[in-house]
Amino acid sequence: MALFLHFGPNTFTDSEWGTGRADPSVFNPSALNAAQWVAVAKQNGFSRVILTAKHHDGFCLWPSEYTDYSVRSSPWKNGNGDVIAELAGAAESADVQLGLYLSPWDRHESTYGKTLDYNEFYMGQMTELLTRYGVIREVWLDGAKGEGEKDMEYFFDDWFSLIHQLQPQAVIFSDAGPDVRWVGDEAGFAATSCWSIFNRSSAKIGDTDPK
Repeated sequence: MALFLHFGPNTFTDSEWGTGRADPSVFNPSALNAAQWVAVAKQNGFSRVILTAKHHDGFCLWPSEYTDYSVRSSPWKNGNGDVIAELAGAAESADVQLGLYLSPWDRHESTYGKTLDYNEFYMGQMTELLTRYGVIREVWLDGAKGEGEKDMEYFFDDWFSLIHQLQPQAVIFSDAGPDVRWVGDEAGFAATSCWSIFNRSSAKIGDTDPK
């Protein structure tokens, strides 16, 4: 089983989807203890932890070279912190696998809406995550985007190829796969024998509204 950790500025602003305008100063988890997260996961039977490296607000929990909207601009550890590194180290020490979520929708990044520029930006950030922190066993992404947002074409096939190239052991989760897919219901309720009744041919990444 995998334990999903949703952590970031939203933790301190009490919001599900951040706007991308929250000041980085709100992120200051002075008591952060990644080893405690991993210990709790392992004690409860989880063999993998998955962290939101970047959610829709665009704030990065690692010091990305592609944006200043990250831990580097926060007061946490005087801008020298790296949540991903701390979790990766704790997971490795406890023999727990690591997975990462990198949101395609980025409400802070100025290139969002410019297809070529943003896809290059996204793949750059994905490369950072998959080359800095050891073995990554699962990569999460989706097509979530709020109504009225900029038009954006995601180069999913290129992303999938990059992930498989840099982390051959990783499985990719999205609404429709290619390796692991959602249960088919945003509410989290699966039908009996869901594996045999889900019509993957009609699934589209980002189209997660329950019918």
